Amino acid sequence: MRSLKIGVLAGLLGGGLIAFTMTFLDWWQNPSGLFHDEQGTRWDIVAETAMSWFWPVALLFFIVGFGSHFLLMRSRSRNQLADN
Repeated sequence: MRSLKIGVLAGLLGGGLIAFTMTFLDWWQNPSGLFHDEQGTRWDIVAETAMSWFWPVALLFFIVGFGSHFLLMRSRSRNQLADN
């Protein structure tokens, strides 16, 4: 259960950080005037870009966080059983 929580936390933090960073950079560079123009920021494009970064990165971070913690705890558990 703890591995699941760590995986979710890693996914949310990693996905959020990367999505925010990449979306901000895209907004800042504003390729082809897609993200903002004289009328202001196009929040629909900003949100779409953020989500397109968030979900795949969050999934990757979840898998790595969950898997790493799960394997580490499994290894420690086996080592403790072998020591006894």
